[in-house]
Amino acid sequence: MLVLATIITVFLKCFAYSAPSNNFEVTRGCLQYNTDHGYKHAHPYYPISRFQHLNVTNDDVKIFRMGVLGPNDGHLRLAPTMFPYDKTEMNEIVLSGWANTKTVVRHYTRNSPQEQVSKIVLREQSSIGMLSYFKPFMFTVAIHPGGQVELTRDEDSKPFLQYRDPKVSADYLGFCNWDRPLVFFYDCPLEVDQRACDGIVFSK
Repeated sequence: MLVLATIITVFLKCFAYSAPSNNFEVTRGCLQYNTDHGYKHAHPYYPISRFQHLNVTNDDVKIFRMGVLGPNDGHLRLAPTMFPYDKTEMNEIVLSGWANTKTVVRHYTRNSPQEQVSKIVLREQSSIGMLSYFKPFMFTVAIHPGGQVELTRDEDSKPFLQYRDPKVSADYLGFCNWDRPLVFFYDCPLEVDQRACDGIVFSK
């Protein structure tokens, strides 16, 4: 009976799936944070454990889906506390900064909303044109025990960004912009993978 129920669930997902008719349908069910406050603002931090759509695997990998809408510099901050201003070690992922040309991951110690010290670059790679005002950039974040972090774009099977930091925290998530307004979508329903439907033949 359990196997039959699983098969029926897969069939229903496949029948229900259709390509979005517009670019914003991929944000359905997400929470939203808008910001034009800049890099040094005291942005809020959200507890990841309270995300409705958080998936924690048997291997204790925390997986959640989110997105960014805007032309450049989508900053994600992974912190161990809601107020990371007391010599707090944390990670910052800059998605397609520097005029939408490159992505950088940093580890630093934050002393206030305006001050970070002991900055270390963990990863730097090209991402020319990755972000846009016209289409949300949606992806899944997976944080593994031991500090492996992977970001995988919707509909892709391999991460577009991965790095390792043994001190990374999966407790709180924050966002900020740089010089242009941004919209962040978070706690999104996990993507229905259309590839799971490939090869399934439905009899007429």
